[in-house]
Amino acid sequence: MASRRSRTHRTAIGVALAVALSALLAALTGSPAAAAPVFSDGFESPAVNGDFTEFVAGQQFGAWTVTTGSVGLTRDWQAAEGNQSLDLNGFSSGAVARTLPTKLLTTYRVSYALAGNPDNGPLVATGKVTANGQTVDSFSFDTAGHTPSAMGYVYRTFYFTNVLSATTVLRFASTTVGAFGPVIDDVRVESCLLVICPAGTATAARVA
Repeated sequence: MASRRSRTHRTAIGVALAVALSALLAALTGSPAAAAPVFSDGFESPAVNGDFTEFVAGQQFGAWTVTTGSVGLTRDWQAAEGNQSLDLNGFSSGAVARTLPTKLLTTYRVSYALAGNPDNGPLVATGKVTANGQTVDSFSFDTAGHTPSAMGYVYRTFYFTNVLSATTVLRFASTTVGAFGPVIDDVRVESCLLVICPAGTATAARVA
């Protein structure tokens, strides 16, 4: 009798677990299944007075801080979104960062538009993106064949999984020497579960 009750109890637990698992899978994969926006920025603020405004290490614009060198907000050429974009080389190689509120054990999808300063002839502009100091994307852009009115933006996407930190410092940096380098625009960050926005062939990393 006790054995029969034990089997019945185990069966009931199994059914409950199966129902719970089914509900979880439905929640994760059912419609709608969208990533949650964290922030988006087309570098429209502050509005540039003229063609170009330079910011140097230690200065802030919008929610970004210049961490090294200098960068330039510009409307001197075609933007990927809106009217302005960010030149990661002002008068020297520069980098910008902003702090994101991040949840533990959560994956984030980052996308951005990439081009290069077309004003100095063909150039392969290079740079990297870090999250809490860890490289999560390395990029390059060949400006050959592109002009200020036809920048040739390409969109890049990468993922990082926040493991331990309550905040993540996202940093875009030029690795191109001189006053001509990469240009970025239309940066978007979303939080997601891997089942909702799988990494696929995009770069992915774990961040402490």
